[in-house]
Amino acid sequence: MNIDYIAIGNELLNGKISDLNGLFLAKNVGKNRLKLRKIHIVPDQESEIFMAINEAFENSDVIVLSGGLGPTLDDITKPTLAKYFSKKLVEKTEHLELIRKIYQEKNRDYDTNHYHYHRVPEDFALLFNNVGYAPGLYYQNKSKQIFSLPGIPAEFQTMFSKEVLPLIKTSNSKFSKNITFKTWKIPESKIFKQVDPDLWSNLNSIGEVASLPHTYGVDIGVTIEGETENDLQIKEKKIMDILNSSKVSDSIYYIGNESLEEIIIQKAIEKNITFGFTESCTGGLLASRITDISGCSSVFWGSITAYDNSVKQNVLGVKEKTLIEHGAVSKETAFEMAYGARKQLGVDIVVSTTGIAGPGGGSKEKPVGTIGIGISSSEDTTSELYQFKGNRLSLKKRFSDYALFLLLEKINSLPAGH
Repeated sequence: MNIDYIAIGNELLNGKISDLNGLFLAKNVGKNRLKLRKIHIVPDQESEIFMAINEAFENSDVIVLSGGLGPTLDDITKPTLAKYFSKKLVEKTEHLELIRKIYQEKNRDYDTNHYHYHRVPEDFALLFNNVGYAPGLYYQNKSKQIFSLPGIPAEFQTMFSKEVLPLIKTSNSKFSKNITFKTWKIPESKIFKQVDPDLWSNLNSIGEVASLPHTYGVDIGVTIEGETENDLQIKEKKIMDILNSSKVSDSIYYIGNESLEEIIIQKAIEKNITFGFTESCTGGLLASRITDISGCSSVFWGSITAYDNSVKQNVLGVKEKTLIEHGAVSKETAFEMAYGARKQLGVDIVVSTTGIAGPGGGSKEKPVGTIGIGISSSEDTTSELYQFKGNRLSLKKRFSDYALFLLLEKINSLPAGH
């Protein structure tokens, strides 16, 4: 069963915010026997919304909209839906009762003079919102189901899981699953042109193949479908047989959809290994990415942001001589930062970063994009200089990508209970 997702909002198109709800749907609909056919991003403009709905109606069984349900003048989704389906906006007792319940659960009173959530297109039902205040909308037009939800990710995602999924009829739909295998230290072009030129076609004979390159490797995903769960198991085994016989198998470090951060936490917990960071050029980004993952506190103990050289010296114990002779951006400084931070934090592993994110500060010897990364454990301390390309924000992301990957490598190399 196909889903078209329509994200509505000028702010999505002018760069003020990113749409996270499409990503949520892409990751979650498959296990519910649904397929996300297309994501539309449209402005708060009636004609554009109409065009997106028209296309969605032609190609999908379920249409999910987000955004434009609030109380401001640019929130036009509800009147637009009413006009599209030739419905009047009406006030019904059951609508008012549901909205008052939403407000009462948050210890607030609903003011009918100030808000108009209770005015709903004829024949539309309201969907309960236990996170925010704006209710969702539901309408069935013959075989098509239309859902309209608030755009705020916490509200959208909770309501989709609790309100929308139980209403979607998927009895005649196929089961689907995405299998992702993650490779490292091998470029995308080399995988499919040199290492295993037949890999793409072999996998594509079983499911739909997609490739996503990263700073440190490539994620190769295969989406498979089947009439039953047993069909999926048979296809999954065929994929694993292809991978096991492929020369790419030596470069696969993980099979699954988990993020790099999630894999790091998972592996560290399995091995009872604690870790921390000391960051200069990444400015706390490593710590932020790790602490986005629930359960990280059992293995992640802390981070020291040592941006100025005085902090590198006074807190981490980097020698003044090292800074003078080699500079703040050097493998020598990265080495001493990692070693000093591990002593300060008392953890099994520390990763350090010190680099030049630009746009200024580079030189011929150390251009913008140069980073020193150090890794210290009780076994040894190592460091190296690396170079990447990009603007300031993209470089910080690439720096953090590579540093986290080196952390994962170190965790994998250490024995359990280190």
